[in-house]
Parts: sequence; C-alpha cells; structure tokens
Amino acid sequence: MSSSVTLKGGLNVKVRWAKVEDASRIARLELNSSVYENRSVPFNYTHPQFTKLWEQRLSQENEYKTVIATGPTRIYGFITFKSRIEDGYILALYIDPLYMRHGIGTLLMKTAEQMVLMSGGKKLKVDVEMLNNGAMAFYRSLHFSKVSVKLEHLIEMEKEL
Repeated sequence: MSSSVTLKGGLNVKVRWAKVEDASRIARLELNSSVYENRSVPFNYTHPQFTKLWEQRLSQENEYKTVIATGPTRIYGFITFKSRIEDGYILALYIDPLYMRHGIGTLLMKTAEQMVLMSGGKKLKVDVEMLNNGAMAFYRSLHFSKVSVKLEHLIEMEKEL
C-alpha cells in the first residue's frame, strides 16, 4: 500500500505501511504530540525507551499494523491498528504538532475506513482521553459517537461504516 495526496497548503503526503526503521521518528512524533492529549497519566518514557517499544510493535505484524503519512524528510502522522484490521480498533492516531489541521488526521482516518471495509469490518473504534477536547471534536466531526467510559479517564468512541 502506498499512495500520495496533496493536502492543505500544498503539502504533498505519501501514505504507506510503517517499517521498523521508522520507529525512532514515530516515537519522537508521539512523544511530541502527546502533550496535547491532556493525559491523566503523562508518558514517562525516554525517546530511546519509546523507540524500542515501537521497534517491537512494528516487528509484530500480527499484533500491530501502522500506517504513516510521510513527506520527503519527516513523518507527519501515523495511525496504528491493534490486532486485526477488520476489528477496526485504532490504538493510536498522532499528528506532528507542526502539521495539525492540515488534513493529515482526516487522511489517515479515511485510509483506516477503507482498510477496515476492505477487510470485511463494519466499524471503527477508538479510545480518547476524557480531557482531550481537540481529539473528541475531531472524532465527532468524522461522525464518531461516544459509546462508554473506560478506566475512568477514557471515552470509547465508535463509527459505523
């Protein structure tokens, strides 16, 4: 899977499967973006620790599947499925803070929808930090609905496809 699209501001983005070699850049992007989540428990990983975690995830193709949006020199964002794509469970969606509101999140979510439908799935599911108002608004704009509260700090959201 690989495709290119031009987004807001003429940003040319290529969407492709992540590789183990992308782990360090994915870890850096997630760490930089996580400050916008209003997490109940902030990340306490160092970049090397998080890189190792991402190397493990990217080498476990049966458990995690990650798609990245890239440019010539950087990763703009990524989305990760947990387990089978047809289950539609999104473990992570992160966008480089410098490129938020350029359409990258929407592009990755549309890609996820297509992947789930092509795999025989019927819905997308995501857990959002309760105080992450930006993400809640983003998912509502894509027609996700609140399903339940998990672990007292996560909102489970879902979208029928």
